[in-house]
Amino acid sequence: MLRKIFGATLFAILFLFTQISHAADIDAATESAKNISAKYYANAREVAKKFVELRTYSDHGTHHAELVAVKSREAADAIDKANRGNLHYSTIDRVELQVAAFMHDTGMDGGQFKTYTDGNALRKDHSLNSAIHVLENRAALESLGVNVDSVALDCMGHSKSCSGVRDLTSWEQWTNCFKRIDAAVEQYNQKFPATPIYFDKSHWTDGETFHQPSERNAQFLVKIYRFNRESLARTASTVAVLRLGDANREAAQFPYTQTGDTIEVDFDSYVTPAKDWHAEISKAKIFTVDEFGTRTSLLTQGVDENGFGRMYMAGEGNLSMSCEFNSATNNLREVFKILHGASFPLSTQNCIEERLGELDTMKKFPVEAHVQIVGDYSKHERKKISRIYERYCRDAGRKHQFPVTFEFVKE
Repeated sequence: MLRKIFGATLFAILFLFTQISHAADIDAATESAKNISAKYYANAREVAKKFVELRTYSDHGTHHAELVAVKSREAADAIDKANRGNLHYSTIDRVELQVAAFMHDTGMDGGQFKTYTDGNALRKDHSLNSAIHVLENRAALESLGVNVDSVALDCMGHSKSCSGVRDLTSWEQWTNCFKRIDAAVEQYNQKFPATPIYFDKSHWTDGETFHQPSERNAQFLVKIYRFNRESLARTASTVAVLRLGDANREAAQFPYTQTGDTIEVDFDSYVTPAKDWHAEISKAKIFTVDEFGTRTSLLTQGVDENGFGRMYMAGEGNLSMSCEFNSATNNLREVFKILHGASFPLSTQNCIEERLGELDTMKKFPVEAHVQIVGDYSKHERKKISRIYERYCRDAGRKHQFPVTFEFVKE
């Protein structure tokens, strides 16, 4: 009996020691990755000031990276619970995840091997440039005990548009993603032959290929890599939670632009009824405030001509988002808290749609979404808000092919 008690106690002590040791590794990696990434984010802020397209773009700097690190861990805990023997997804290395979270947007500085004259082009390439920054810092990141090539792929993969991976289980899309990294590495080395970098694919594939019908057009055959399923499953999981952590940035808590200006939104200044979000934000009282206290309206000519700045500032500012495990359904659940009731409904829904698009990429994984309307409302207000979000959730569920529900909750 005493032997059993001693054995159980020893196991508990060893388990606790392991947990404490792992937590210390995560903390150390977090601090180091934060220091390595800081110079890139500082440069990215200055670069953003040169492009009108980025002056109203939401913050993708150190504040954002810190929050993504927190939100990604939250999503990782949820996906680990929901992942019940799914062969397409696997457990997530928390140290690797923390490093990737801090490095994932460093490419907003434009990198060193390309020249950009358009802020939108830079933004679309930013995850590729982030991957290159990871490879540039191979020695420093290896000292943290992570697979640097995995971190680079995580950073590349966090943007579904830049990586092209809109289905995390697609070998064809991952093949194209790998080829794009290889091409960027080659371009980088041509510009900087004295300090070459490399991307090692051997963790995922030995380079063996085979042909299969293209996902876009089954009449054509495409050559794709034969992947190690377990390695790709780990990457798919890490990229999935990084995408969710990135999407769940708290704009209301951290209302900053890419240039470091503060965002102010009047949530009563929306147009209703409106046929689309463009009309809804046409009179929106939204301002940016620079370090000198100068307030600039986004309605000022030349500041936000296409309206995307106002739409995202209003929509994201109306949301608080989190990821959790729903024990009742065993699903990964994305929760959207609406902070200002019926305010900017079309802009808010457009921002929710972008997040549901991240869940769409998690093919072959059980997901759902839930909208919560926060606050106390009169009977008339509840009826008005219910009409808006009942219809939206019904339509969103049909579009995305997973459950989307809503409810009212108090603060």
